[in-house]
Amino acid sequence: MNEVEYEQRLRQRVGEGEYERHKELVRLLARNLMLEDILWKDIIENLRDVTLRRELLRERNQIIRDIHTEFRALNIEIPSVTETKTEGFASFLEDLTDDSDKKGNEEPETITDG
Repeated sequence: MNEVEYEQRLRQRVGEGEYERHKELVRLLARNLMLEDILWKDIIENLRDVTLRRELLRERNQIIRDIHTEFRALNIEIPSVTETKTEGFASFLEDLTDDSDKKGNEEPETITDG
């Protein structure tokens, strides 16, 4: 979703009166929601690069904090989509780590002559 689509959805959520009073905040929130989407795509594309992934996650976490602050400032409920993405990604990383640990810890079978 692009920034304009986010802005239109937010405008509907907050109503025309609040939108007119807080137009800049709504626009900032729409921009941050779009950036969060972009960062997720970058994170997924760079899963194997631990350093880059860590930096992208740090940037995303800051954007999420900003998003939460902006939603609270507009007095509207924070959507659970960002939390769902985070939980799903954490599970995925745990599975990825578990698989690599299992592969690294497996001992080769020894063949014995009967």
